[in-house]
Amino acid sequence: MLRGRSRAFVACALLLGACSLGDGPWGMIPGGGFLGPSEPCEAAHWGDYSQLEELQIEVRPEAPRSVTTWSVVYAGQLFVPADFLLPGKRWPHQVEADDRVRLRARGRIFECRAQRVRDAALVEALRRAVATKYELEPDGMAAGAEVWWFRIVDR
Repeated sequence: MLRGRSRAFVACALLLGACSLGDGPWGMIPGGGFLGPSEPCEAAHWGDYSQLEELQIEVRPEAPRSVTTWSVVYAGQLFVPADFLLPGKRWPHQVEADDRVRLRARGRIFECRAQRVRDAALVEALRRAVATKYELEPDGMAAGAEVWWFRIVDR
């Protein structure tokens, strides 16, 4: 018979296993690949998604893994931040190795590519934009050097 901690451990293991097989992440718990049809990235009008609080991104097409993240629309383009404040965050490195991603926003799935932004002036503009959108201190979390930015583009 399982007792307190053992039951909790088994329940957590089952939940994490279900998330890795299911249709994307559950909140901040990473999940598996998205289920359902996808559209080309060019079908998205990112300006329509500027007020969206979160979206989901699926990486590593050969063994899909998905996470929930923030986004910001800047100059009509969609950008996704990836911070390293949480230990074990792998998806940004996986995107650098293979830029093919799928995004899910408002029930639609888009096949795109994610290109890391390295231009310092653009990164600074994105930091200000995300600070405004999410009501963060501009010199606080939004300014962290551990935040990478990805521009979402057509495949």
